[in-house]
Order: sequence, then C-alpha cells, then structure tokens
Amino acid sequence: MEEKLSAPNNHVLILAGGLGTRLWPRSRKMRPKQFLSFQSSESMLERTIDRIQPMVSWDRIWVIAKPAHREDILEHLPDLPENHIISEPCPRGTAAAIAWAATVITRAAEPDAIAVLPSDHIIEDREQFREVLEAGLAYAAMHPVIVTFGIRPDRPETAYGYVQVDRKLNDAPLPCYEVCRFHEKPSKEMAEKYIKKESFYWNSGIFAFAPKTLFEALDGCMPEAWKSLNDLMQNRSAYDFSFIESQYSHMPKDSIDKGLLERIPGICKYKNVKLVLFPFEFYWYDMGVWETYYQLATKDSDGNAVNGSAIAVDCHDCIVLGREGTLVAASHLKDMAVIAHGDAVLVCPREKLNEVGELVKELKKRGFKSYL
Repeated sequence: MEEKLSAPNNHVLILAGGLGTRLWPRSRKMRPKQFLSFQSSESMLERTIDRIQPMVSWDRIWVIAKPAHREDILEHLPDLPENHIISEPCPRGTAAAIAWAATVITRAAEPDAIAVLPSDHIIEDREQFREVLEAGLAYAAMHPVIVTFGIRPDRPETAYGYVQVDRKLNDAPLPCYEVCRFHEKPSKEMAEKYIKKESFYWNSGIFAFAPKTLFEALDGCMPEAWKSLNDLMQNRSAYDFSFIESQYSHMPKDSIDKGLLERIPGICKYKNVKLVLFPFEFYWYDMGVWETYYQLATKDSDGNAVNGSAIAVDCHDCIVLGREGTLVAASHLKDMAVIAHGDAVLVCPREKLNEVGELVKELKKRGFKSYL
C-alpha cells in the first residue's frame, strides 16, 4: 500500500560525518562506513534514505558531513538538493554538528520538528520504524521535550549505551516514557542486570525535537555551545565561512549524549525541557562494529562468518574475511576476528572489537596515517 508524505512540516537530518574507525580496515578516512555496503547492494547512507521515504520528500531531507565527502554524498544521493548538504565547519562532536545543522534547517524551512538519524543502522521493518518515528516527531512538535528512541535489549550487549526510563507519559497506542538516566556502555555483568529490567533500553542514537526546544536545552545544559550557536544565529555574517568556522571552533567536542541528553533529567527541568523515550519493538542493528557484522552474517556449522578469499580450518565462532588478492587462512582459532582489506589486516578477539577505534588512534600516533 502506498504511503502518503507526512503532512506536518517535519524534516530529517542524516548524520554522515563519522569515520567509522571501529570498522577499520574496511572503513577508512576517504571511504568511511556510510558509503560502504554491508548485507546489501546499497550503501548504508542509501539504506537510511530508503527507510524514511516516502515519509518525507527530498526537500525535507538534510545530510551533515565533512566537506571532503560532499561529492560522495551527491554520488550516493543524486536526488538530494545540493544546498541540503550541510558541511561541518571543523571537526567537533555530534552535539555541535546537530546544533549547527538545526540552525541551518530552521533558517531555511522553519520546521515543526526535526528527526536526527545516524547513517549506519540496519532496520528491516521500515513500516513500523516510520510509524514510531512519526509518533515521536508529533510528540516533539507539541511538547517541550527531546525524544529519543530505544530498543528493548535481547542480549547483554556491551557495545551500546543504555537508557533507563521512569513513568509512562501517555496512553496512546505508541506510548512514551520519561527518561530518568543514561548509562554508559556497561561491563558484561552490568549489561546482564540491565536486560532483566523492563525499564532499560538500548540507546539507538535517533532523536527528534522542535528546534526551539533544542535551543532551550542547549542554553540550560551547554551554555558554552549555546553562546557560539546564538552568535551564529544572530550575526548577519553567519553565512561567511570564515566567521562560521571561527564560531564553530569554540563549540565543545562532546557527543550529543554526553554533552546534552545525559544532563537534561537533572539540569534542564527549570526550563521545563524533558527527555522522553519511544520504544522500537523490532530488530535494530548499529553497523558500527565488526561484531554487528558477525551477528548478521551467514555462518558455517562451526559458527564462523567466512567471506571473500578466506578459509577457516578447525576454527569456531570467528570472523574470517579476505579480499581479492589477499587470501586469509585461519587455523585453530576461537572467538577471533581476522579481517583483510586493501593494504591492512586486523587480528582481534571478538570480545574486543569495540576497541578497534583505539587501535586506529594508536596507528595514527605511531605514524601509520597512510593506512587510515
């Protein structure tokens, strides 16, 4: 059945500025994960757009990314208006990126609400996803809240952050709950405790808000960010790139979670801004680590995910990936990842795959920048 476009003036912002270092060596600086294909012929960015259409039209879709990836975005999304690609003036955190993008979108379109979607998720039930996202946008447009979306955990995952909720705020078919606390990526023992409680959800990294509410929350929780952003909004020179870069460079490097959302339950109540959660009741995957690849991959009788020019002999529960021109032959391994791509090979225990980003930092520190 054909769906209709969303009637309210809601917009969607896609975050496509990450480097995907935890997916090294396949995700590299010049070709990060959002432009790669996993479990599909489409890139992660293309799949993200397909998921939200036809809920919103192209004139209500925006992408924020690094200036160097502008042409990549146009290659993958030829129907996206060029002026809907928002460049990050300089490297900062997602709090700064989302705040700056919200400013640009508000100036151009005066949206009722904006949904923020990472470009590295895998969600198969698109119809239900759009239904819940629509409900969250509608709630954000009518209440002084920032909406986050959570996934009911089905395993003690340590690669994701957790959100703890308190009271139910409505009795609608798609209910929402007030958030009382964020929890950092836990240990295995803590994750096992979390999943036994109905009040805990995985943090999906998907948000919705009315721009006015976001700006009030920034003023209350991140005053240093709000000052720089307000200067950009008020100054007539704000479209001069040198001015933008100067102001933006004073923004904090915090993530939106750590810099803003974690502070709202305790700090922002005097401004009547709340954080609420809408549950996603479907399979959701964050394609940010190689362990997600393993979860989704077809496995042999010994639990190995083997692909490309690769063989596994007497191996169990391993990832073994080779590339044309580079054969990977693994023997007598258990719970390991051996991944070859281009000019580099990663060897890592599966339980440590969430720390590959730290390995990439070490490569940079030791002068191996050409491999990044």
